[in-house]
Amino acid sequence: MCGIAGTASLGSGAFHPSFPSAACAAMAHRGPDETGSFASGGTALAMCRLKVLGLHDGSQPVYSDDGSVVCVLNGEIYNHRELRAFLASRGRPVRGGSDAQVLPHLYQELGEEFVERLHGMFAVAVHDLRANRLVLATDRVGKKPLFLAAPAGGGVAFASELPALLLHPGIGRETDPVAIDQYLSYRVVPAPHTVYRQVRKLEPATVAVFEPGKPERRRVYWEFGFTGELTDVPQAEIDDTVDALLQEAVRDRLESEVPLGSMLSGGLDSSLVTAIATRQLGRPLHTFSVGFEHAAFDESAHALAMAEHCGTRHHVYRIGAADALEAVDTVLTHMGEPYAFPSAIAASCMYRLARRHVTVVLTGDGSDEIFCGYGRYRRLRDLGGAGDLADRYERVLVDGVPGALKDRLYTDAFAAGLPGHPHNYLRDRFARTDPAAPELDRAMHVDSGFWLSDAQLVKIDRMSMAHSVEPRSPFLDHRLIDYVSRVPADRKLVGDQEKAPLKRVAARYLPRQILERRKQELAVPLESWLGTELRPVISGTLLSEPSLERGYFDPDRLRTVVREFRPEHSYALWTLFMLERWHQLQADTADREPAAAGLV
Repeated sequence: MCGIAGTASLGSGAFHPSFPSAACAAMAHRGPDETGSFASGGTALAMCRLKVLGLHDGSQPVYSDDGSVVCVLNGEIYNHRELRAFLASRGRPVRGGSDAQVLPHLYQELGEEFVERLHGMFAVAVHDLRANRLVLATDRVGKKPLFLAAPAGGGVAFASELPALLLHPGIGRETDPVAIDQYLSYRVVPAPHTVYRQVRKLEPATVAVFEPGKPERRRVYWEFGFTGELTDVPQAEIDDTVDALLQEAVRDRLESEVPLGSMLSGGLDSSLVTAIATRQLGRPLHTFSVGFEHAAFDESAHALAMAEHCGTRHHVYRIGAADALEAVDTVLTHMGEPYAFPSAIAASCMYRLARRHVTVVLTGDGSDEIFCGYGRYRRLRDLGGAGDLADRYERVLVDGVPGALKDRLYTDAFAAGLPGHPHNYLRDRFARTDPAAPELDRAMHVDSGFWLSDAQLVKIDRMSMAHSVEPRSPFLDHRLIDYVSRVPADRKLVGDQEKAPLKRVAARYLPRQILERRKQELAVPLESWLGTELRPVISGTLLSEPSLERGYFDPDRLRTVVREFRPEHSYALWTLFMLERWHQLQADTADREPAAAGLV
């Protein structure tokens, strides 16, 4: 696991060869063990490495034998041994022990299509010196991030994290009103937007190619297959296939030359991954969970019961309101933009705990998006089929600042700068789904390209990397996704039972009390904290002079909403607070970064 950064002048732009190394220094948490860099002919690459495989012979950048191709990788390529055998059969033996070393040889063999042979999580940069070509690529579901921009003066720059990219002297910090509006609805900034006008996210399953004198080329090389086509497959066959694919996905993610553990909330998904991994390893794992004083949010007893069932070495961290306040700045600093999922607080605490014992962890993330596991899918189904699907899904999905509250708060000037207000940003996403597919499959398709990558996986990546831990998520194996996404939604959500096929598979591994307990997402007791310990901080932040003069909200109306502090506005207040706190941190960071000017 690494942080990567780079820049290319593309024959005409200003060249800043020291930028990639400076960016990686700012991302040292992503790779505290080793650094490496390359610069030649108007292109520079760098990386900071968290050693997991090839501890002694896996340095990056990696090169082809003839030196004409150089690569940096953030992530893990789980099928690197299979790829080594393939390349050897083509007369391209690969030296060294790390997974990254297959990449330049695979590129030489297959060209830009090399990415389609990779199984794993990755953001990769390939520089072809002979063609003077830069190729950037992301994994299929967006587990590993890549931010990019066209700096003033030309060329391209990229980095694994947004704050690191902003160290480039040619990239400005003007905010994007559309991104702010989307954030306020969804509590995240969806790709390809970032909070900054000049910076964009490279979306999942995308290859971007940059060459001098040519326009940028992009292509999407993989799609989620929510077609609902497996209507006639027997239930037993579905269960057996899911079981086999999940076992394979877990097995692929157990290779590690450093200590490995598992996140264990006590829910279905993490319990199942932990149970399968324990069986396959044949030895105890370290497992990690968080607990709360509020019983409605505390899963620690369930996690402990599952740990005892599997015989793991279990560790628990109990979170209070003080942890939440401490974690806010950690979350926003590593996100680099507003992010208002309180579960990031719990995730940060869990990964900090895990780092005391291991470097790699397995997680249960990604199950809900493919097995129809969110309660909103049931709410959408129960709404019936009347009216526009995008509008109906917007009503069940938006849980940040609702449209009515936006109308009350927005200044006329801010609203006038948006592409129509109110605007349903989901409509274009639904337009890209198959209109003949069932509605729930279409909703899951939208979530897989938005909610999964921009909300859930962003949280996992930034909070794990903040503490130098590599997370691996078997449910996000693309072979498992390819199969499960073709199972019709009404075979996953059966009555009020969510994830029916997965629960049948889990019954082969888990005790009854885990199978039968009510689903509980990783969450924190936000409403209670907002009304007590956090209220003074949130009120003081939102009613500060900079907040009231920000220009998004009418000051008098914002004062009224904050002073009312209604329970039904809990998530809205948290969303507003995280936006303002991000602004404050961003201003503080900008004031502290005159050194960026030294990159010229």
